[in-house]
Amino acid sequence: YAPSLASNAQAGVGHWREADIVALLRTGTAPGATVQGPMAEVVRGSTQHLSQADLQAMAVYLKDLPGHTAADKAGSPATTAPAEPPAKAANLPPAGRGAKLYEQHCAQCHGRAGEGVPGAYVPLAGNRAVTLPVATNLAQTVMHGGFAPATAGNPRPYGMPPFLLVLDDADIAAVLSFIRSSWGNRAGPVTELDVGQVRSATRR
Repeated sequence: YAPSLASNAQAGVGHWREADIVALLRTGTAPGATVQGPMAEVVRGSTQHLSQADLQAMAVYLKDLPGHTAADKAGSPATTAPAEPPAKAANLPPAGRGAKLYEQHCAQCHGRAGEGVPGAYVPLAGNRAVTLPVATNLAQTVMHGGFAPATAGNPRPYGMPPFLLVLDDADIAAVLSFIRSSWGNRAGPVTELDVGQVRSATRR
């Protein structure tokens, strides 16, 4: 799922500092952000090799995309506020199960309060990638792991191991629902069916 670059609630960077956009394109990491998946390939094979002038020009262009307001462009850090509360879903996983799974498998890296570790593991609290309406990317990351590109500016990036053979669909739904509704995050639950559809799609 490719979120919109014209929306700061999704992947837009109108509210980022230009220096943070340049850093993300050059190294694959910026304060509170790391590229993964196809974007990691773009950084590894392309943007890390661009000149400073070209990276700066891209940053200016991305900040000026339609949809960004003057307040967005003022230059705040590369973070975002939690999403608005969604409508309640009837098939929310059992309370407590997701918290227990998070404690067992996630808290060591991402922190007990989703605070992450600067320079290593991104925070989950207030992370717009966590609160997107579509949770496909989250499910894929838990199943297959998440790996930033190795770049000249970040030659030994931290990564996340895959849990495809460790957690079943119900487990993944529970832990993602917990993450999406904790520490100020306000996004809808993920169902076992949602995860199963992602798993089936990646088998093709």
